[in-house]
Amino acid sequence: MTSAGPRGKDDVAARPKFPKGPPVLFDSSPTPLDLNFRVAGFPVRVTPWFWLTMALLGSSTLRDSVLALVMWVVAGFVSILVHELGHSVSARWFRAPSVIVLTTFGGYAQYYDRAPPSGWRRLLVCLMGPIAGFLLLGLVVVTHLSVGWMDYHPVLRYFGTFVCIQCLFWGLFNLLPIWPMDGGQALREVFYICGMRRPDPTVHTVSLAFVGTLIVVGVVAMVNPHHFLLEWVPIVPDQFMLFWFVLMGVQNWQMLQTYNSQRRWGDDDGEGWRR
Repeated sequence: MTSAGPRGKDDVAARPKFPKGPPVLFDSSPTPLDLNFRVAGFPVRVTPWFWLTMALLGSSTLRDSVLALVMWVVAGFVSILVHELGHSVSARWFRAPSVIVLTTFGGYAQYYDRAPPSGWRRLLVCLMGPIAGFLLLGLVVVTHLSVGWMDYHPVLRYFGTFVCIQCLFWGLFNLLPIWPMDGGQALREVFYICGMRRPDPTVHTVSLAFVGTLIVVGVVAMVNPHHFLLEWVPIVPDQFMLFWFVLMGVQNWQMLQTYNSQRRWGDDDGEGWRR
């Protein structure tokens, strides 16, 4: 996902440290245990929470082996990093430099100062994360069908299988119209491009409605797993996903209350963009 500051013209000069960005569900402030490096010129910071979350998400792989859990975490690191690189590369193309932070429940690409001033450009930056993941999925599948590299060693088999699973399902999941996921941020830009006066409160309202529906479906599934309505629902959240959706619902509710209390017209594109 992307994390933008005020939207307007960008100062493209690089800075020596990470800008302070909003946390993704949990605090993502720098810690002494962070892993810092660069990829393709982009500063990357990996918090300890990222490794813990990935291990929890892949805990079921322990039924196979410890090696499977380790490769799940490695595959998650690669697939999410590629996802965020999709955001960052496209943002740099539009002269909006960014950094990458991998933290709880995934990560985000944080602009140094401002996002691209064009709604179409911001929309493309939002979508390039999932697109990069789908391209990685295609690369893994095509190369395996060509040379069968996943059959050479169990480590390669675990890695290739987990990358495919994560790129496919997490990519599709991330496109749900829920802020701050890519689908929600892309929906915000669609509202903006269509000339909606207040795109931010609207996207938080849509996110709340969507999250609320999924929470109700998840609760129904817990109470009565054989309920006839569940046959018509494409997404049935488990307990972990319910926890995730509740957190995002709270976050969207807080953002919506903030916008409503300010009684502000226009969007958050900075002083020059207010109407």
